[in-house]
Amino acid sequence: MRERLRGIEHADSLVVDPHKWMFAPFDCGALLYRDPKLARAVHTQDASYLDAIHGADDATEPWNPSDYAYHLTRRPRGQPLWFSLAVHGTDAYRDAVARGAAMAHRTARLVDRTEGLELLREPELTVVLVRRTGWQPEDYYTWSKKLLAEGTAFITPTVWEGETVARLAFLHPDITEKTVREILASPVGADYSPA
Repeated sequence: MRERLRGIEHADSLVVDPHKWMFAPFDCGALLYRDPKLARAVHTQDASYLDAIHGADDATEPWNPSDYAYHLTRRPRGQPLWFSLAVHGTDAYRDAVARGAAMAHRTARLVDRTEGLELLREPELTVVLVRRTGWQPEDYYTWSKKLLAEGTAFITPTVWEGETVARLAFLHPDITEKTVREILASPVGADYSPA
Protein backbone atom coordinates (compact mmCIF):
# COMPACT_ATOMS: atom_id res chain seq x y z
CA MET A 1 0.00 0.00 0.00
CA ARG A 2 2.93 2.31 0.66
CA GLU A 3 3.69 2.26 -3.07
CA ARG A 4 0.29 3.83 -3.84
CA LEU A 5 1.19 6.82 -1.64
CA ARG A 6 4.68 7.35 -3.05
CA GLY A 7 5.39 11.06 -3.44
CA ILE A 8 2.92 12.18 -0.77
CA GLU A 9 5.84 13.56 1.23
CA HIS A 10 6.24 16.27 -1.43
CA ALA A 11 2.74 17.71 -0.97
CA ASP A 12 2.42 21.15 0.60
CA SER A 13 -0.93 20.15 2.09
CA LEU A 14 -3.08 17.05 2.36
CA VAL A 15 -6.74 16.50 3.18
CA VAL A 16 -7.67 13.33 5.07
CA ASP A 17 -11.15 11.96 5.72
CA PRO A 18 -10.53 10.17 9.04
CA HIS A 19 -13.99 8.71 9.58
CA LYS A 20 -13.07 5.53 7.74
CA TRP A 21 -9.60 4.12 8.30
CA MET A 22 -8.98 6.30 11.32
CA PHE A 23 -12.26 5.44 13.08
CA ALA A 24 -13.12 9.09 13.83
CA PRO A 25 -16.65 10.55 13.95
CA PHE A 26 -18.26 11.13 10.55
CA ASP A 27 -17.84 14.92 10.58
CA CYS A 28 -14.12 14.85 11.37
CA GLY A 29 -11.78 16.10 8.66
CA ALA A 30 -8.09 16.83 8.69
CA LEU A 31 -6.09 19.31 6.64
CA LEU A 32 -2.37 18.78 7.10
CA TYR A 33 0.21 21.38 6.11
CA ARG A 34 3.94 20.93 5.59
CA ASP A 35 4.41 24.49 6.88
CA PRO A 36 1.79 25.38 9.53
CA LYS A 37 2.54 29.10 9.06
CA LEU A 38 0.81 28.88 5.68
CA ALA A 39 -2.29 27.44 7.32
CA ARG A 40 -2.27 30.20 9.88
CA ALA A 41 -1.93 32.85 7.16
CA VAL A 42 -4.93 31.40 5.33
CA HIS A 43 -7.25 30.62 8.24
CA THR A 44 -6.65 33.29 10.87
CA GLN A 45 -9.66 35.55 11.16
CA ASP A 46 -8.85 39.13 12.05
CA ALA A 47 -11.03 41.20 14.33
CA SER A 48 -10.05 43.24 17.36
CA TYR A 49 -12.12 41.05 19.67
CA LEU A 50 -10.12 38.00 18.49
CA ASP A 51 -6.68 39.48 19.29
CA ALA A 52 -6.72 37.82 22.69
CA ILE A 53 -6.99 34.31 21.21
CA HIS A 54 -4.52 34.51 18.31
CA GLY A 55 -1.26 32.66 18.79
CA ALA A 56 2.11 33.70 17.43
CA ASP A 57 4.72 32.16 15.18
CA ASP A 58 7.23 31.62 17.97
CA ALA A 59 7.05 29.27 20.94
CA THR A 60 6.69 32.06 23.50
CA GLU A 61 3.06 32.73 22.53
CA PRO A 62 0.29 30.15 22.99
CA TRP A 63 -0.74 28.12 19.96
CA ASN A 64 -4.42 28.46 19.17
CA PRO A 65 -6.12 25.90 16.90
CA SER A 66 -8.65 28.54 15.80
CA ASP A 67 -5.82 30.11 13.79
CA TYR A 68 -5.55 26.97 11.66
CA ALA A 69 -9.14 26.33 10.53
CA TYR A 70 -12.43 28.11 10.07
CA HIS A 71 -14.10 26.88 13.21
CA LEU A 72 -13.80 29.54 15.92
CA THR A 73 -16.86 28.80 18.11
CA ARG A 74 -17.70 25.44 16.55
CA ARG A 75 -16.78 22.37 18.51
CA PRO A 76 -13.33 20.91 17.78
CA ARG A 77 -14.29 18.07 15.45
CA GLY A 78 -10.73 16.80 15.23
CA GLN A 79 -10.37 16.28 18.96
CA PRO A 80 -11.65 12.66 18.97
CA LEU A 81 -9.09 11.81 16.29
CA TRP A 82 -6.29 13.57 18.16
CA PHE A 83 -7.25 11.83 21.40
CA SER A 84 -7.40 8.41 19.75
CA LEU A 85 -3.99 8.94 18.12
CA ALA A 86 -2.56 10.04 21.47
CA VAL A 87 -3.98 6.99 23.24
CA HIS A 88 -3.42 4.26 20.64
CA GLY A 89 -0.47 5.62 18.64
CA THR A 90 0.06 5.63 14.90
CA ASP A 91 1.18 1.98 14.79
CA ALA A 92 -2.32 0.84 15.78
CA TYR A 93 -3.77 2.72 12.83
CA ARG A 94 -1.14 1.45 10.43
CA ASP A 95 -1.76 -2.12 11.54
CA ALA A 96 -5.56 -1.75 11.28
CA VAL A 97 -5.33 -0.46 7.70
CA ALA A 98 -2.91 -3.24 6.79
CA ARG A 99 -5.31 -5.86 8.18
CA GLY A 100 -8.17 -4.35 6.15
CA ALA A 101 -6.07 -4.44 2.97
CA ALA A 102 -5.00 -8.03 3.65
CA MET A 103 -8.63 -9.08 4.19
CA ALA A 104 -9.64 -7.39 0.93
CA HIS A 105 -7.03 -9.43 -0.94
CA ARG A 106 -8.03 -12.67 0.82
CA THR A 107 -11.67 -11.92 -0.05
CA ALA A 108 -10.74 -11.39 -3.70
CA ARG A 109 -9.17 -14.86 -3.78
CA LEU A 110 -12.24 -16.30 -2.04
CA VAL A 111 -14.52 -14.68 -4.63
CA ASP A 112 -12.35 -16.15 -7.42
CA ARG A 113 -12.92 -19.63 -5.95
CA THR A 114 -16.68 -19.27 -5.35
CA GLU A 115 -19.15 -20.31 -8.02
CA GLY A 116 -21.72 -17.63 -8.79
CA LEU A 117 -19.42 -14.78 -7.77
CA GLU A 118 -17.20 -12.68 -10.00
CA LEU A 119 -14.43 -10.35 -8.89
CA LEU A 120 -14.75 -7.20 -10.99
CA ARG A 121 -11.28 -5.83 -10.33
CA GLU A 122 -8.35 -6.48 -8.06
CA PRO A 123 -8.65 -4.47 -4.84
CA GLU A 124 -6.28 -1.50 -4.77
CA LEU A 125 -6.84 -0.64 -1.12
CA THR A 126 -9.63 -2.19 0.97
CA VAL A 127 -12.65 -2.28 -1.36
CA VAL A 128 -13.76 -5.40 -3.22
CA LEU A 129 -16.34 -5.21 -6.02
CA VAL A 130 -18.34 -8.39 -6.60
CA ARG A 131 -20.93 -9.42 -9.19
CA ARG A 132 -23.40 -12.15 -8.21
CA THR A 133 -24.57 -14.23 -11.16
CA GLY A 134 -28.17 -13.55 -12.13
CA TRP A 135 -28.75 -10.73 -9.66
CA GLN A 136 -30.64 -7.60 -10.57
CA PRO A 137 -30.13 -4.22 -8.82
CA GLU A 138 -33.04 -4.87 -6.44
CA ASP A 139 -31.39 -8.12 -5.31
CA TYR A 140 -28.28 -6.24 -4.16
CA TYR A 141 -30.37 -3.67 -2.26
CA THR A 142 -32.55 -6.34 -0.63
CA TRP A 143 -29.45 -8.34 0.32
CA SER A 144 -27.83 -5.25 1.81
CA LYS A 145 -30.91 -4.48 3.92
CA LYS A 146 -31.15 -8.11 5.04
CA LEU A 147 -27.50 -8.25 6.17
CA LEU A 148 -27.90 -4.98 8.06
CA ALA A 149 -31.19 -6.03 9.72
CA GLU A 150 -29.58 -9.30 10.85
CA GLY A 151 -26.60 -7.42 12.28
CA THR A 152 -24.24 -9.36 10.03
CA ALA A 153 -22.70 -6.54 8.01
CA PHE A 154 -23.25 -3.13 6.47
CA ILE A 155 -22.59 -3.62 2.77
CA THR A 156 -23.86 -1.06 0.34
CA PRO A 157 -24.39 -1.75 -3.33
CA THR A 158 -22.63 0.51 -5.78
CA VAL A 159 -22.65 1.14 -9.50
CA TRP A 160 -19.60 0.06 -11.46
CA GLU A 161 -19.48 0.78 -15.19
CA GLY A 162 -23.25 1.27 -15.20
CA GLU A 163 -24.07 -1.97 -13.34
CA THR A 164 -25.24 -2.40 -9.75
CA VAL A 165 -22.83 -4.67 -7.86
CA ALA A 166 -21.81 -5.49 -4.30
CA ARG A 167 -19.19 -3.28 -2.63
CA LEU A 168 -17.36 -4.80 0.31
CA ALA A 169 -15.26 -2.20 2.14
CA PHE A 170 -12.97 -3.60 4.82
CA LEU A 171 -12.51 -1.04 7.57
CA HIS A 172 -12.88 -2.89 10.86
CA PRO A 173 -9.59 -4.59 11.69
CA ASP A 174 -11.22 -7.51 13.51
CA ILE A 175 -13.41 -8.88 10.70
CA THR A 176 -12.70 -12.54 10.16
CA GLU A 177 -12.62 -14.67 7.03
CA LYS A 178 -15.42 -16.73 8.60
CA THR A 179 -17.66 -13.65 8.64
CA VAL A 180 -16.72 -12.84 5.04
CA ARG A 181 -17.62 -16.39 4.00
CA GLU A 182 -21.00 -16.04 5.73
CA ILE A 183 -21.64 -12.75 3.94
CA LEU A 184 -20.76 -14.16 0.53
CA ALA A 185 -22.87 -17.27 1.11
CA SER A 186 -25.89 -15.29 2.27
CA PRO A 187 -28.71 -15.36 -0.30
CA VAL A 188 -31.27 -12.62 -0.78
CA GLY A 189 -33.98 -14.95 0.51
CA ALA A 190 -37.35 -15.11 -1.22
CA ASP A 191 -39.15 -14.75 2.10
CA TYR A 192 -37.28 -11.63 3.18
CA SER A 193 -39.13 -8.35 3.07
CA PRO A 194 -37.59 -5.20 4.56
CA ALA A 195 -39.55 -3.53 7.34
